Amino acid sequence: MLLPFLFFGCGNYGSGGYGSLSNYTGYGNGARKFGVTVWTNSETNVNVFVNGKQVGVVSQKYDVAPDCGAKGCVYYDTEDGGSKITISGVSADGTIKWEEKSLRLNRDCRKVQFVKTADGPPEILMN
Repeated sequence: MLLPFLFFGCGNYGSGGYGSLSNYTGYGNGARKFGVTVWTNSETNVNVFVNGKQVGVVSQKYDVAPDCGAKGCVYYDTEDGGSKITISGVSADGTIKWEEKSLRLNRDCRKVQFVKTADGPPEILMN
């Protein structure tokens, strides 16, 4: 005797979404996301660029790494695990520039911090 199966709990995660089984390709979650949360310790808003295109604005300062997708951060994701991206940033007023850095999206949520200190150049730190 065959029993029908019901699917519940589909919803959105990150900037993409899932719920349709039309692209399901195997066991487990057919639409797993691999992403990065961008945050800063700077007082200024930061325009965030991935592969040269602006993807959002970090609008809140954190003293320690926030949760993935936290308020005021930028969350970028893809379904292509292992994708290599470049990330960079520019302050909203254009006076501070974080030089491009490459990383692989190989976890559910990597964290990238745009750091600005009084005595050094802006830098990008990754976990």
